[in-house]
Amino acid sequence: MTAPSITERTAYWQEAWSTGDTRWDAGEAAPALVDLLSTSADLPKGRALVPGCGSGYDALALAHAGYTVTALDLVDLAVFRFRELRQNKGLFSHQAEAHIADFFAYNEGPFSLIWDYTFLCAIPPSLRTAWAEQMARLIAPTGELVTLIFPIRPEDDAGPPFAMSPELVERLLSPYFTPKTMFPVPRSHPARQGREVLARWMPRNG
Repeated sequence: MTAPSITERTAYWQEAWSTGDTRWDAGEAAPALVDLLSTSADLPKGRALVPGCGSGYDALALAHAGYTVTALDLVDLAVFRFRELRQNKGLFSHQAEAHIADFFAYNEGPFSLIWDYTFLCAIPPSLRTAWAEQMARLIAPTGELVTLIFPIRPEDDAGPPFAMSPELVERLLSPYFTPKTMFPVPRSHPARQGREVLARWMPRNG
């Protein structure tokens, strides 16, 4: 299957934002990320990347935790919303900045931490191998990729969001990363409870 072009992908998400069809927007940072940042002192510090940032709740939570955050999205309306929220939360561009950019073409690494939540499940399945390859290119040798795997459900063709499983993500990442921890999270947004698994991955070249 031919991967959709950047123009096609941008048009899809631009229409969703333009029509207000942002059902993925939960209005706050992922509870699993909030818990991780408050309990895991061993997370690598420094630069963090959030692809497919949307409104940017997770990116701003990382900035509050001391990371210098780069957030990416294809849609200008998402970036505008991100900057509004950043101002409301008293943060500045040197702490967290969003860019209209294609993750698959982005080359401003390396990053100490990469956070993926509702990004892998939103891209066409034909881009999943490229997703894993790009994660490997962007992560620092001593960094971590953290994936909040969602939605956990049997595989089907419906999406986005497309069905995810820990086994699927591990197959994609196994050439480049080894799993550090993987567990169902105790706290999720209410509509997503029981359908999320948090996994931390270390690069094999680290």
